[in-house]
Amino acid sequence: MKKCSILIPLFCLLISLLSCGEVARNKPTAKNGQIDLSDWDFHRDGNINLDGEWEFYWKETFSGIQIETELGKEPKFIYQVVPSNWKGVDWFGETLDGFGYATYKLKVKFPENTPILAFHNLDLSSAYRLYINGKLVIEQGSFGINPNYFEPSYKSVLVDLEPVSGDTEIVYEISNFHYSKGGFWESMELGERRKLYDKVNRSYQITSFLAGSIFLWALYHLGLFLMRRQDKASLFIALFSLLIVMRLLTIGERNLLDIIPSLPMDALIRIEFATIYIATIVFAYFYRLVFPNTVGQKTMYVLYILITPFLVSLFLPVSVFTSQIHYFQIFLILVCVRITIAIIMAYRSDTVGAGLSLIGFSFVFGTVVHDILYQNNVINTMNITPFGFLGFILFQGYILSYGFTRAYLSIEKLKESLEISNKELNILKEGLEDIVVERTQELEISKSNIERLNEFAKTLNTSLELDSILNKAFDYLKEEVFCDSMILLLVDEENGKLHYHKSVVSQNSKLDLENKFRGLSFPLDVSAGLFYHVYKRNRPFRFAKVWESRLNESNQKFIQLIGKHPGMIIPLSSQGKVIAMLAIFSEQKGSSFSKAQLQLVENTAENIATAVTNSILVEEMNREKFIADNARLQMENAKNEVVKLNEFTKKINSESSLSQIIDEMFDYILKSFEIEATLIQLLDPKKKELYTYKTTTPTYATEEQLSFAKSFRVPLNERGGIIYKTYLRKKALFVPKPPKSYESELDEQIFTKLSLSSFIAVPLVVQNEVIGIAYFTSYQKPMEVNREVLRRIAGFCDQIAGAIQNSLLLQLTEEERKKSEKAKAEIQKMNEFAKTINSQNNLENILAEIFGFIRKNYKIENCVLYFLDREFNELRYLNHSGFDLLNDENVNFFKTLRFPLREESGFVYKCYQRKKHFYMKHVPKSMPFAIDKQITERSGMKGFLISPLVNNDEVVAMAMYGINDETIQLSNDEVDSIVGVSEHIASAINNHFLMKKIEEEKQRSDSLLLNILPKNVAEELQKKGRVNPVEFENVTLLMTSFPGFSQITGQLTPEELIEGLDLYFSRFDEIIKTKGMEKLRMTGDMYLAAGGLPVGNFTHAVDACLAALQIKNEVNRLMNDFKDIPFRPDGITIAIHSGPVVAGVIGKSKFNYDVWGKTVTQTQAIRRGGVGVSINISQETMEKVKRLFHIDNQRMINTYEGEQFPIYELLSLKSDLADDSGILPNEKFERLYTQQKRGAKILIK
Repeated sequence: MKKCSILIPLFCLLISLLSCGEVARNKPTAKNGQIDLSDWDFHRDGNINLDGEWEFYWKETFSGIQIETELGKEPKFIYQVVPSNWKGVDWFGETLDGFGYATYKLKVKFPENTPILAFHNLDLSSAYRLYINGKLVIEQGSFGINPNYFEPSYKSVLVDLEPVSGDTEIVYEISNFHYSKGGFWESMELGERRKLYDKVNRSYQITSFLAGSIFLWALYHLGLFLMRRQDKASLFIALFSLLIVMRLLTIGERNLLDIIPSLPMDALIRIEFATIYIATIVFAYFYRLVFPNTVGQKTMYVLYILITPFLVSLFLPVSVFTSQIHYFQIFLILVCVRITIAIIMAYRSDTVGAGLSLIGFSFVFGTVVHDILYQNNVINTMNITPFGFLGFILFQGYILSYGFTRAYLSIEKLKESLEISNKELNILKEGLEDIVVERTQELEISKSNIERLNEFAKTLNTSLELDSILNKAFDYLKEEVFCDSMILLLVDEENGKLHYHKSVVSQNSKLDLENKFRGLSFPLDVSAGLFYHVYKRNRPFRFAKVWESRLNESNQKFIQLIGKHPGMIIPLSSQGKVIAMLAIFSEQKGSSFSKAQLQLVENTAENIATAVTNSILVEEMNREKFIADNARLQMENAKNEVVKLNEFTKKINSESSLSQIIDEMFDYILKSFEIEATLIQLLDPKKKELYTYKTTTPTYATEEQLSFAKSFRVPLNERGGIIYKTYLRKKALFVPKPPKSYESELDEQIFTKLSLSSFIAVPLVVQNEVIGIAYFTSYQKPMEVNREVLRRIAGFCDQIAGAIQNSLLLQLTEEERKKSEKAKAEIQKMNEFAKTINSQNNLENILAEIFGFIRKNYKIENCVLYFLDREFNELRYLNHSGFDLLNDENVNFFKTLRFPLREESGFVYKCYQRKKHFYMKHVPKSMPFAIDKQITERSGMKGFLISPLVNNDEVVAMAMYGINDETIQLSNDEVDSIVGVSEHIASAINNHFLMKKIEEEKQRSDSLLLNILPKNVAEELQKKGRVNPVEFENVTLLMTSFPGFSQITGQLTPEELIEGLDLYFSRFDEIIKTKGMEKLRMTGDMYLAAGGLPVGNFTHAVDACLAALQIKNEVNRLMNDFKDIPFRPDGITIAIHSGPVVAGVIGKSKFNYDVWGKTVTQTQAIRRGGVGVSINISQETMEKVKRLFHIDNQRMINTYEGEQFPIYELLSLKSDLADDSGILPNEKFERLYTQQKRGAKILIK
């Protein structure tokens, strides 16, 4: 352990030296896509990682971001922490997958005199390009926006940078279609060239040192295995070390690529994962060999099963098996935990080397957890698992040397032991004859003892009485071990007790044990002291002297009764179970029982235990026989009673009348139990009380008693007293005499008014529900009832309860049948009415049918409907029926009546608020609300019903029914029926307004669709639900923009900007429409239109040029006429290009008709490259219009693809084709235009 205490600090020192880096002040990190290094001295402060928040552009390239910025668009981005991966990142509501591409951008502010720098990157996932200030610095792998142009690379990079200072932009384009997760998962490190190269070289040296050390360790153990083949642990630790060396070369700087430069990236990743998968199971099996008692074979089988899916996954694509790394990391931690538990168990069992092995493995466990956190970007350090394995190797070396040392010491001790054994053998040889003689004498004594023991066993087996057995056993043991007393204690496991049974004493003994111990028992737990100790261990206990201070309370009590004598406590076992205990004592002074005597008693105890077991079994058998005889007699009596009860049950089951069933019950109770007074109470569920259904009329009962018995009711609450408690318990109750005090007033009334001396109350229970209670009494005569009689009465009541329940159900069924027939007729009438309503489409006709139905069936003449006007939040007149009984003034009153949704609207508002109807049978003289008083006075109603018309849980209207006949009073069923009919009105009103709204929305939708899409496209979309994309071979695109628009927007308010754009774009719309072109979209200051689609023509190029000249002229006019508006563009730039496009509709909730293709991007390039010239056209367009327009100023521009592209300036119409203004075409132009429109070619030179 001294060596161990030295090794631990040395290893900690080694780790600290390897992990220590440049100690400097707090390093700056990136915030909001910027990092300030203006105060960073690379010479003094050292290297720095550009970690922190970088701008993250999903599915954007660096060039694409530049183009969108130049077009005035703001590319979407978020801030992403580096290092990290993009899998699972929330991109504006979208959760990103591992595959894809993105751009990371960071603005760095360097000091003015920055030295020559270099940068170092470990692998990024999994191909990338680095730009600094827009210049490509390096590309690893092949960056691509789809898998076809993508090639991964996991090499580390160390590159010198060109001089940088001040504001610098660093951009990474990263794509991943190979690994399960992609992104900027390793830090970018900047530093002085020399320092950074030194650091990377030092990393190579450390890796080489670790790999070499572990490799030599593997060779050493491989040699040990070859010399001693049974030492498989050496083989597996060698294999494990070689796997660790291979993994060390595939991570970090990935030195394996320096050894094998042509190694494919797929193979590199598979080797990286295969080494850790195989190493884990090899390492676990190594500990199985080292600690076989704590790492079992079952554990290894479980590990084999769990590791198999990971090994199989190595044959799948890289993206598949790398996505399972989180599950493997969990598995790896579980393996480490299981090995740790195994080592701790070995240490607790004093296994050699377990303590040192635990310390060594703790380094492995700690570094594994660290690297898992590092690989998941929780911490940003480095892989240190190899250092942990190096520490493990150091401790394994120490364990190995410690084992060799112990082996040499064992050999020396064995040598000394052999020498001593030789001397003892020589001495033994000399005294062998004496030993043989002594052994012969001992065998003869043992033979005699066995014979006597056999005779004793025969004697025991001749008796089955426990007391006789105990006396014979005492006589035998008194002669053999010279005991004076013996006590038998029986074990009662069921009750957890140890009971005294019998004691036997010699004739010379003065102890009276039988009287002292009679009825004594001990709990069968630790409080029983020595007896419980003997019981649990099932081993005898011998003692020569009694120490009272060491005994618990139970044992002290026992010693006080028996005396302080030496003794033995012997467990009597049968089939491995202790059934009794035998306590033997000697009263002779200075004597004690020897080990030989204890052995003799223990041998004898087996025979005694067998005899005791047989005796106990015989006693139990006799007891069971007695119980069985009694049970047989009871069964015969019960059988006779069951036959009698079955006959009675058959009789009452044939009856359907409840009254007849109860009369039969009364007769049975009188004949079987001689009880004259019986009373039945049944449950009233609505009133929650018990009421008297029927009672007998004994001759000795008075009229007052019978009257109370027939009329008293028991509430099912606390006022119900003992009857309510009986109801709750659902068990029979026998009250043998009146109580001294009563729990409730009802209890007192029952006993006093009925003059009861005793009574029985039995709940009638069916399916665990009480349906009533049966009472049995003899009034003043006391009842002699035992438990058996009470049980029989309760059983009889259980039988009768079912019949009573069935009879009640039959009565209820008959009542429900009558109600059902009535409801059926009502439903049939309502169905006929519903058919009539559903056949009508007009609201007026539907209301007329409903009003007629109500008038016919319920004699209600007047009805007014008020619908809910949500705009004004009030109820307004909709329709009426029966106003022919009123004068015109009153009719007009109801038509102009409004009910605002406030308290002042009276009963109508109350019904609206509660969504429930209100029925008033008689109109009172005074009404709480003025509006209700006016309604009743003008209509002359004697009663009224107000019903809210509800549809989808919302009130859509109110129906007010007036009853003029005082004799008409509606029942609850009639009110419910009228309210049900009113629901048809609600549906009709709701459908009427919905159809009206649908028609309005359809017209509005058609109008909006025509504003968004061309007419024929809109018609196709409405007809088919989709629009097929169409490829047009030749169309002309016109695209406009305002020079300097970005500067203009920065100087205007949003209102001023929108006002100016609306002014100009509205005029553009008019011009485009007059030229027969189609407007496609507006984005920022860009306005895009097309000619030749969606219907092709021959003049689309000419139309676009005419529109461009008119737009240019219109812009100049607007700039002069509207000098007072803030939006003042510096002219207009127009690009025109002809070529093929694909047109179609995209979008689900919002449709957009647009075009795509190379022609579109080339038009954008013309617009971008034609700054300074008002109208620029392509060569394709120029060829189509050169005969009609004056064109000049050819020049070349670059497209987005980097191609050279010629463009021309469109000046005006040719002079002979324009009017005097030079802008508008003349008759000659119109004639030529008409010819070209028909498909003719213009041949003017």
